[in-house]
Amino acid sequence: MSRLPGPYRWISKLSESARLLEQGAVPVLRPAETERAERWARILHTYPEPTLCPTPPPGARVVSLAGHEDAGEVAAHALGRPHHVLAPEALHDPDALGPHGGSVLIVARARALTLSVLMPLLAALARQNTLAGVLTGRDDAALTFATAKLLAPHRAKAAPARTGLLDGTTGLTHILTAGHPDRRSTLDEVLSHAWDSLLVDADGSAAHASLGSVTLCGLSGPSEHGPDGTPLNGGCTPTACKTDPSRRTRSVAPHDLHTHVLCLFVCNAITLGEEQYPSDVSLALDAIEGHPQGVLGLIRGDLSTSGHEPRLTAALLHSGARLGQIVAHLDADGRHRGIRGPSTILLGDPEHRPYAPDSAITLPAAVAPATSRPRLDISTLTRWRNRLNDAEALEYGLRASLDRRPDADLSACLQEMASHRQAALDTLLTAVRTPDEAWEDRIEEHSLSWGHSVLSILSRTRGGAFSRQLLASRAHHHTAHWSPAPACGYCRAPREYEHLTSPLGLTGRRTLRCPKCGPALSLPPTLLALDVGVPPALLPGQPADVHVTVPDRARGLLAVHLRPRSTRRGSYDHAVLAATPGRHTVTLTVPEEPLPELDRLWAVHADRFHLAYHQHRVPLLPHQGDTVPHP
Repeated sequence: MSRLPGPYRWISKLSESARLLEQGAVPVLRPAETERAERWARILHTYPEPTLCPTPPPGARVVSLAGHEDAGEVAAHALGRPHHVLAPEALHDPDALGPHGGSVLIVARARALTLSVLMPLLAALARQNTLAGVLTGRDDAALTFATAKLLAPHRAKAAPARTGLLDGTTGLTHILTAGHPDRRSTLDEVLSHAWDSLLVDADGSAAHASLGSVTLCGLSGPSEHGPDGTPLNGGCTPTACKTDPSRRTRSVAPHDLHTHVLCLFVCNAITLGEEQYPSDVSLALDAIEGHPQGVLGLIRGDLSTSGHEPRLTAALLHSGARLGQIVAHLDADGRHRGIRGPSTILLGDPEHRPYAPDSAITLPAAVAPATSRPRLDISTLTRWRNRLNDAEALEYGLRASLDRRPDADLSACLQEMASHRQAALDTLLTAVRTPDEAWEDRIEEHSLSWGHSVLSILSRTRGGAFSRQLLASRAHHHTAHWSPAPACGYCRAPREYEHLTSPLGLTGRRTLRCPKCGPALSLPPTLLALDVGVPPALLPGQPADVHVTVPDRARGLLAVHLRPRSTRRGSYDHAVLAATPGRHTVTLTVPEEPLPELDRLWAVHADRFHLAYHQHRVPLLPHQGDTVPHP
């Protein structure tokens, strides 16, 4: 049964689209193959109600290649975005792509999207700081189906955010959950589950990816065909993949993967023009005829990836980044490793945000480009460069600690931090060459992402790695002098401020520790100390209100963790919030049956690549009427 749901309507030719769109219906060109039509109808029944001509995001536009104007008009009309046609000779002309910033949805049939077309086009858009995505399909029918899915954007509602990872390079499967360590899973569990986002990290090609006992095969029809449409002898069939003639592995089609976003970390995973694989078997083109609304993957084969890229992608997805921003992050990561030009490509809307934005991260709105070349403030550039140096030194100190005591979760966090820092450095260096009014806003965005990653260490690692962080923050400093400090607020022991300076020119730090209660404060002079009000004691099963006053002109992120005295256990409870000036009340939950002990309350402030650590000791009482113990 191939009846379409709701406002979707079958059409017999592309020219009928405009009439249906004017009537408020969503046109889908009916494919000749019955199996394709039935599958598309089943999939659209799982999508939410579409919205025709939604209010377009600032700067979002549609660009179609010459000869594909008809498909471009349909997409632009449906999405409510401006549209213009790009002539072949204008691929290298930045002025032909419209204003800087915003986003561009490139529309063309797959056969026209060769690397010789895509590479200069994507590179030009990147130079303009314009997010890019591609709307395509193996034929007109597939292109209209992909357009129809864009009109019903799915956003995950479950919290915390979860992503499946199929790692064919190790034979393992994982479930990646925001704010939690990776959880091992099974291939059958991940393949049978419906996901908001699914990552595939595997050896393979544009047509196949090996997942151990399963092979992803990009066959869409009853047989494999060559470029001229002739069936290939010995090619893939629905019952047997040519990569395994003995049928020892099970074939799975990408269009059967139940996910709204599919990420393919496979060499040349997204090859559209048949240069690399002269056959109609295609992982990417088959996927966009299935459940995925967006397909993101490698466009080249010379980028040596690892487990870093999938986990970075998951972290960006969970933070609420747009798909176009994730591609830009991955491309910046590739440039850091010597790749010239784009590394990844998105088949989908660059404005699509699969997960609700993290409450602690506010991604800046697109900023209109300046009409003239802005003047750079050298002192501002220098301040950002110094902050990036401080961040790199902290990462180096944390990474050195892994030699003594390995920690896979800390290692993953460090990879994410390094990627965000490098993206900020790339933005800073680009601003020196071609400044615009928005360069500092983009660095602020990268610093927020870096802060989110560094604060995730507190929850993703078992003990929060607080001692490692405190040691790493001062690893490249020497004590300059001491000065008087107030007595400890809990045990009244005498304390002194330690003032640190760095022979490497890094930003100094001021620390404070109690000889009995341990570290109380560590921060650079760029950050003012937070005023943290803690309850006199904690009670089992009772909420604990922590009052934090953030000083004026502060920004960034704030994490508050209530932790047991033992570093071998995770936090009782924690919260992450935006560090806006003013008084904040954070309510944390105490377990029903904890051990009575002297617990730790940490408040960590991440602001523009700088970190401040505050610790208070709070007793946990076994019963309501007990008195506060003395140390």
